[in-house]
Amino acid sequence: MVQGKWNITLKTPMGDKSGVLELNEQGTQLTGSLSDGEHYAAITDGKIAGNRLSWSAKITKPMKMNLKFTATVDADRISGDAKHLLGKATFTGTRA
Repeated sequence: MVQGKWNITLKTPMGDKSGVLELNEQGTQLTGSLSDGEHYAAITDGKIAGNRLSWSAKITKPMKMNLKFTATVDADRISGDAKHLLGKATFTGTRA
């Protein structure tokens, strides 16, 4: 089960960024949001395949970019990558 709130840390070239990933599952469809207190991005194109997840998010700050996430859920832990124009960032998190 992936549904719920996750406290995540994204490792970026500008340092670690903490945020909240909120996931909702409906069969193999994944929806939700990503926020860090200042910024909010809706999850689009979300998919669930077993314990593997994928989704997209558009951010506008600190710069406009599309992020493509892939993640694996293992009990109360989540980890994965966020691919973007400038490369890739990794993230880890735990269920809130």
